Amino acid sequence: MAKKIFLIISLILFFGLGFSYNLGFFTKIDISTLRFFEGIRTTFFNGFFYFFTELGSKDFIIPISVVVLIFLLIKKKHLEASFLILAFLGMTGLNHLLKGWIHRERPSLTPLFHESGFSFPSGHAMGSIVVFGFLFYLFMYMIRIGRKFYYVWLTVTILLIVLISVSRMYIGVHFPTDIIAGLSAGYAYLYFIISLYHLSVQKRPLSRK
Repeated sequence: MAKKIFLIISLILFFGLGFSYNLGFFTKIDISTLRFFEGIRTTFFNGFFYFFTELGSKDFIIPISVVVLIFLLIKKKHLEASFLILAFLGMTGLNHLLKGWIHRERPSLTPLFHESGFSFPSGHAMGSIVVFGFLFYLFMYMIRIGRKFYYVWLTVTILLIVLISVSRMYIGVHFPTDIIAGLSAGYAYLYFIISLYHLSVQKRPLSRK
């Protein structure tokens, strides 16, 4: 029940922001937040948040997904491997479609480095919640590895997603509304993937002994 409530909230947040992010109220919050992060920049924080923004990039997500994919294939978890591919490719395609639909330009204040493409929703925020969230679900529920440390891994996963998301605002390449929209869309897609997996498991024929 709680998951469905989060799904409804996520959809409301995404579509609500998608149609109203340029209103004065949200614009003020967006600019104020980026100015705040500009004001606390130091050499240490620059390196700290650059590290986490890289963890949310395709340069990290693709290799770690490939490693897990190989592991699943070795373990003959073909259905799970297929859903890992679907999670990553589907999220990537959906993010491009949503960016193209909204057409929001990136912040033009004082970013630490420049990013190409549109801003809304954040691909890093969306990708991190889908990929890392799915990997957490994969190892906790699908193949039941590490359930003894469930709360430890849950905390690590949430903290990783949060730090990746914050890093994009700190660096100055996303507004907070981009981040919220990315997390919202990511959660909705993750919910869809996990639900689809459950349906596939129920319909999968029992193996013969």
